[in-house]
Amino acid sequence: MKAENGVRIYQNEKEYLMGKKVYLNYLVAGCLLLAVKIAGAEDRPASIFPLQVEQDRLVDSAGRQVILRGVNAGGRSKLPPFYPFDPDPDFETALEKYADQIQALGFNVVRLLIIYEAGEPVRGQYDEDYLRKYDRMVSAFSRRGIYIIIDSHQDLYSRRLCGDGLPDWALSEQYRNQPQHADCKLWSLRYFTNPVATTADRFWSNEDGIVDSYAAFFKMLAERYKNEPAVLGFEPVNEPFPGFRGMANYPEWYQEGLFALYRKVAEAVQSVEQRYLIFADLCPLENQGAWNLNLKKPELKNLVLAPHYYDTGTFGIALSPGGDQWLMRRGLKRDRALGDFWNAPVLVTEYGISPKLKNAPEYIGELYAVFDELNLSGTFWEASMSQTIWNLENTSILAPDGSVRGKALVLDRPYPRAVGGVIRKFSFDPETKKLELSWQENPEIKLPTEIYLPGRIYSSRPEISLEPGGDFKYIPDYQGLVIYPIKENSLRYLRVRP
Repeated sequence: MKAENGVRIYQNEKEYLMGKKVYLNYLVAGCLLLAVKIAGAEDRPASIFPLQVEQDRLVDSAGRQVILRGVNAGGRSKLPPFYPFDPDPDFETALEKYADQIQALGFNVVRLLIIYEAGEPVRGQYDEDYLRKYDRMVSAFSRRGIYIIIDSHQDLYSRRLCGDGLPDWALSEQYRNQPQHADCKLWSLRYFTNPVATTADRFWSNEDGIVDSYAAFFKMLAERYKNEPAVLGFEPVNEPFPGFRGMANYPEWYQEGLFALYRKVAEAVQSVEQRYLIFADLCPLENQGAWNLNLKKPELKNLVLAPHYYDTGTFGIALSPGGDQWLMRRGLKRDRALGDFWNAPVLVTEYGISPKLKNAPEYIGELYAVFDELNLSGTFWEASMSQTIWNLENTSILAPDGSVRGKALVLDRPYPRAVGGVIRKFSFDPETKKLELSWQENPEIKLPTEIYLPGRIYSSRPEISLEPGGDFKYIPDYQGLVIYPIKENSLRYLRVRP
């Protein structure tokens, strides 16, 4: 066991249990396993277990199936100074407030945007001031027991094109002196314009060795975080758009453009540390579900399918009276099916709705019901703490002062964080507040199953039913239920009511 940044890091359950013998019982160990939830408690011990891919599941080093539920941090990062919050009154104060709010919503993962323009503004020269601040963001989440996905974010490839992502040196010379702006309505339609599409063509064909420099940037980051197990891995590119050439040869672009990039980045980062996961997004044209369920997978280790999901409900438009859960289920089932075909876990790295829209709570509840049904992990779009709005998108779950917008509180919902076996079924009813979970317990797993039970939903003494019986403990201060293993290969059922 090592202690870094105030976090207890365990490589396996044997090391964990040996280190905890002084506590004499599992109860205290269970407390330590849960991410700290109470305000101002970031200096109290949390536990980070390395995660790995096991067929279509994410598992920790103790063998437990892990579900990740979190948020993107965040849209404000697309613009200078490239943080998800305004550094007011100073960077450290704002960061601590921001990270506290992320933790208070029960999230156990953040997709932390990193902007290539900010990291390598001059070719071959990394901006250490920006990277040190990124280090501090990583540390802030790690200290709170929250995992980090490093997302190399782009939209429209450049701020010169009303987007974000690439530094000027990676653009064609004709666009390097274009004005930078972020006030474009319906900005995504610009992917079909000549400046954006030809910039995409330039990137995917590795003109002037752009992709080579890009992969070197990832290798630098891999070195930087190789001793930080809270960093799960890398998403090489957000919403990869193919350009004119790629649209004309779409299947070839997937294999020879996008998946070639994934392999190149994977080779770079996994040459440093093999544990790193690679989060593979799909083309944003497929944001309502994967098109080709027989798409040949990229041949690389530790692959996680990381699609996005957006439908008309994202914009407050319902296609059917009573909601569009049928549409959500259809799209996300396609993503789940592609993950099954790849034998890879699925973590949906973007989805959501503006919490300012009237029907946001209902939409979020319907969407998460499908996530629960399909055992999906995901990161909601998005959390920014700022007055600054990128391209007129006012989608943050946080207000500029850092408070949680009221309709976003529905994101603070229960879910199984780590299960000592294989999840068979999970559901949560927002009306009755009833949680149901069944799992096939693995008798070889020695650590407890952990369920997040938010205090805003459950009282200090919720009604808990467990079959077959066994020891469990609800810990109100940590908003968590710990269920101890019975060392039998049995199907277990859990029901929780307020």
